[in-house]
Amino acid sequence: MKMMHFVDTAGSDEHIVPATEIKTIKVLDAASVLCYITSLDPAVAALSSVDLTVTSGRADEVALKIAQIVAAGDHDVTTIVAGGTGFTDVTTVAWTDGS
Repeated sequence: MKMMHFVDTAGSDEHIVPATEIKTIKVLDAASVLCYITSLDPAVAALSSVDLTVTSGRADEVALKIAQIVAAGDHDVTTIVAGGTGFTDVTTVAWTDGS
């Protein structure tokens, strides 16, 4: 199973979800990518979301990279860290649980 590891602050603000739970990836503007994910709470029907703030003008590249990783189907974990390697254009990771 492919896992996605979203990290804004290591040790205090991290979420790991199966890549298959990512339902939609949306470019909001030149500096923001929104990923809609099945809620982690089975009692909540609304989708959770993670809003990635990225380097201005790089949102489409970040969204495409996430889509390619999700579609690849490998059995590994992809970590998306604000300012981290591999996703250096991501500056913040803001998770919102479905409500």
